[in-house]
Amino acid sequence: MQAGKGAAEAMKEKASNVAASARAGMEKTKATAQEKKERMTAHDPMEKEIATEKKDVLKTQAEMDKQMAQEHNAAAREAAATGGQGRVPLHTTGGATGIHHPGYGTGGTDATGGAATRDMNYGGTTNGSGI
Repeated sequence: MQAGKGAAEAMKEKASNVAASARAGMEKTKATAQEKKERMTAHDPMEKEIATEKKDVLKTQAEMDKQMAQEHNAAAREAAATGGQGRVPLHTTGGATGIHHPGYGTGGTDATGGAATRDMNYGGTTNGSGI
């Protein structure tokens, strides 16, 4: 029974990693499209350079989010294999139950104690208070 449980956890991790990779690819594509749009509407070389730098930052962030998700997935699998509950808090700060990462419902709260929700335009969390 334990072998089947471990295989199921490995399959869950694999599926989550594929989803994280797809999400990162989509974010990178959006960043490239946004850069092209901004470069086409830019009036001077400085604006074009800013658009390119913004794209690079967004692509780097997407890759970091993917790697963070993969690390989280591996930790969750390990926790499940050792009898944990399968949910791994990434870190806690000031009473918050953890940091919300795109694609992961932590069920926690943000730093102000409100329910953390994902702001689709920003990629972070927000509770409406600007934090």
